[in-house]
Amino acid sequence: MNVVMIGPFAFTPKGTVSVRAFLIARALVRAGHQVSILIPPYDNLAESGRTWEQDGVCLENLIIRRNDTWHQLVVPLRMARRAVELRPDLVHVFKPIGYSGLAGIYLRWFSRRPLVLDTDDWEGTGGWNDVNPYPALWKRFFDWQERWLARHADAVTVVSRTLQTQVWGFGVDPARVVYLPNGPDDRWRHASEVSEEEKAALRAQLGVGESPLALFLGNIPHGTDLDLALEAMARLRDQLPEARLVIAGVGDGLPDLQRHAQAIGVADRVLFPGWIEPEQVPLYLAAADVVINPYRDTLINRAKCAAKVVGAMAAGKAVITSRVGENLTYIEDGQSGLLTEPGDSEDLARAMLAVLSDRSWARRLGQNAQRRIWEKFDWDVRIGEVERAYRIALERAGRHKG
Repeated sequence: MNVVMIGPFAFTPKGTVSVRAFLIARALVRAGHQVSILIPPYDNLAESGRTWEQDGVCLENLIIRRNDTWHQLVVPLRMARRAVELRPDLVHVFKPIGYSGLAGIYLRWFSRRPLVLDTDDWEGTGGWNDVNPYPALWKRFFDWQERWLARHADAVTVVSRTLQTQVWGFGVDPARVVYLPNGPDDRWRHASEVSEEEKAALRAQLGVGESPLALFLGNIPHGTDLDLALEAMARLRDQLPEARLVIAGVGDGLPDLQRHAQAIGVADRVLFPGWIEPEQVPLYLAAADVVINPYRDTLINRAKCAAKVVGAMAAGKAVITSRVGENLTYIEDGQSGLLTEPGDSEDLARAMLAVLSDRSWARRLGQNAQRRIWEKFDWDVRIGEVERAYRIALERAGRHKG
């Protein structure tokens, strides 16, 4: 089968293309399919026009000079045209809004190609529309896109049970909706061992020495819940004063987070090294004692399926996250990680204290996490579910043509 995927934004720094679309594409290639990914790099203009092949997947960045209204309208049309030029058996659109969503709408209007929609966030009313400072017109348009494209796609893949229920609520036949949670990146299976000397060198560079070290690594959006991690560090001030937290990443929510660290008096115990290049991620994970991903119990967090949690588990790290959404699918509390009460910085502090005070237990949690994520969620094991979604789309599109 010849599959064209349409991404919502650049390969990096955000994650949907690199940690979801590409990993599915790579597993499809190993299963004998041909896959191309078309990318609109409006958030990483240095990648404009770049094309390359990686692990058998062809990746193609559209040319974008700036992220303005003209490009937001025209680049999706170019992606739709390019998708048709590649003569795919079907097109898989990742995210129903923005560049990719508009490309999907163009394809539905002007092409009979079978169309699969992937949704990995609650985007409209009740979701990111309520958090991000979009203009009012954009918010109405994104809300419409999310609903319209789900109803008009031939099949829909969803990253969480919450999104599955959302799409059903749009009036989509449940038989056309396929639950497809995130899976691990193969690079963790084949990653070379990080030496003790390399870990010590990074810790020295960060200025943490042998201190117990917690890590968050990823994009930091508006509405981030990482303030809970800062407040947990404040609670640990007396019980574990030597503990340190590294928040490695960039995003619109970073400046407010840094100001909050100053305001509550933990700026000397929290490090913000900024963007970490992909090749450095294994080193940071190896040097940390635990990875933390705190959340509040919101519709957004119930709907998401945190690739950061999956990646840390695949790398064999102990994970502390909140008892919300798909986190309960991945983690068996106390065995393959720790689940804390959503929005509760005191409970988060208790869990951090327990793990950071017992590094041998942290290692056991990480080993159990690694075993579980590969046994249950490996893309090569679950690629049949992707192919099932494609069969649903092909059959429905075939009926409509008839």
